[in-house]
Amino acid sequence: MEGKTERLVSLDLLRGLDIFLLTVVCGIVWAVHGVWTLPAGFMDQFEHPAWVGFSLHDLIMPLFIFMAGAALPLALGKRLEADGTAGWRYWRHVLSRVALLWFWGMISQGELLSFDLTRISFFNNTLQTIACGYLITAVAARIPSAKVRLAVPFALAAGYFVLTHALGNMTPEGNFAVVYETKLLKLLYPEAYWSCHCITQIASWHYTWWPTIPMFGVMALAGFEATTIILSARSGTRKTTLLALVGVVLLALGGILVLLGDACVKHIFTVSFTALAMGCAYLCFALCYWFADVRKFRRGYSLILLFGRYSLMAYLMNGIFCEWLRGFVRLFLCNGHAGFAQGFARFLAEPVAALVCEVLLAVVLCALLKLRADFPARR
Repeated sequence: MEGKTERLVSLDLLRGLDIFLLTVVCGIVWAVHGVWTLPAGFMDQFEHPAWVGFSLHDLIMPLFIFMAGAALPLALGKRLEADGTAGWRYWRHVLSRVALLWFWGMISQGELLSFDLTRISFFNNTLQTIACGYLITAVAARIPSAKVRLAVPFALAAGYFVLTHALGNMTPEGNFAVVYETKLLKLLYPEAYWSCHCITQIASWHYTWWPTIPMFGVMALAGFEATTIILSARSGTRKTTLLALVGVVLLALGGILVLLGDACVKHIFTVSFTALAMGCAYLCFALCYWFADVRKFRRGYSLILLFGRYSLMAYLMNGIFCEWLRGFVRLFLCNGHAGFAQGFARFLAEPVAALVCEVLLAVVLCALLKLRADFPARR
């Protein structure tokens, strides 16, 4: 960890594929589905199952957390002291990154900019789950023994497994995470706020955040260990094989846990779901590493790398700016009543207008990311 800080193209590639899927592909696929009905089995991959199950869309968030952990050996190794200890420079970087992610998460989905305490939610965003995993991994990374550090995610997962099976069931309303998240939020928020906002969120989404923090740590630690393998002295082919082997083992473990009754539920990150997600993450990382860093194929995916290197910007623009722009464009394409807006509405049915809107948004997002990438050179 201390000596190797070379940037991994494979990490940018995998991160770019993940954020491109979220910000561009998903919106366009659903817009195409509105114009030409696509097969139900295909479309199921672009939404979360109602409760039990696993889809491509379920993999997006765990991959983000996995890659945050995967970047830590590269980011933190150069912030250690000369003797290899973690001083103020190390912890300042960790805590500032955690605070920044938490702040942007509250802006993106926590309604922080409403400046209304009855609407602001402190913890309900992917960026904040990354912050949790980042902090847990940064602490665990300072454990001197590699074997003890490797045992940490298994200990966290085992503890969460016991809690989910001993203190609840696997139903949306009766599982451990939802029951105790509800109790916690009732303590944190006034009754009026709780009744009109938070209970609706929990009742309709069944997503949890606070009780699920250990599993966010598990996913980030999985990413950390993946990069530790890559930074080892093995050959590129052996590293790729080992990453793929770990992925297969995790997939098998997830399948066994499902057979033993641990339901695969993304909403509360059950251990079986996390194992399956991390198995997929390892296999994807192995493929990207072999392709980009071992074989060194560097042509044809510069756009994906752009999304990978500026993933936070793409995420925030998609969650904040693009939602506003989407409504603005649809106003003129579908619901305008004067001038050129009426002309567009005359020629485009609403589903077609929605597709045009998503394509335009993708073009705008790509253009802005390209401008961001060119800015340092021009400056």
